Amino acid sequence: MGLLEDVQELAIRKMIAAELAKAMKRDRLTKAELARKLDTSRPQLDRLLDPLSSGGLTIHTLAKAARVIGKRVEVKLVPA
Repeated sequence: MGLLEDVQELAIRKMIAAELAKAMKRDRLTKAELARKLDTSRPQLDRLLDPLSSGGLTIHTLAKAARVIGKRVEVKLVPA
């Protein structure tokens, strides 16, 4: 990947982590509770919440996390 793609990926990861953190605060969920709702481990959730981590973020994981916080994932390809 090029620099632009790396920066875009990091921005997306930061946005996802921020949305999850906001939902955790709103719903008063601990990391352990959110991990249980996602049917995953606490370390895996930590990787999902860390925008600098390269592991843990698949479309399946993202869709599952979105469902847990009352959202849905929408992916759209747009002209470059």
